[in-house]
Amino acid sequence: MQSDSHAHPAAELQAVTQAVKRVIVGQDRVLERLLVGLLAKGHLLLEGVPGLAKTLAMETLATVVGGSFARIQFTPDL
Repeated sequence: MQSDSHAHPAAELQAVTQAVKRVIVGQDRVLERLLVGLLAKGHLLLEGVPGLAKTLAMETLATVVGGSFARIQFTPDL
């Protein structure tokens, strides 16, 4: 998402949230925590059972904020 240099930070955060919610439905708590991690400039480890749209959520968030996305799948041989 390209930010307007004059946009209010709360408005930008709301726009990012709404853009991700258009793709990821019903994962508000996960989205909130992803945004907290992003705003804190931290790394995120997203774990969960298969089928919860974890990869799609991260790809979408990265696209919306103009970031990059890399996926690492943990396996016992790592």
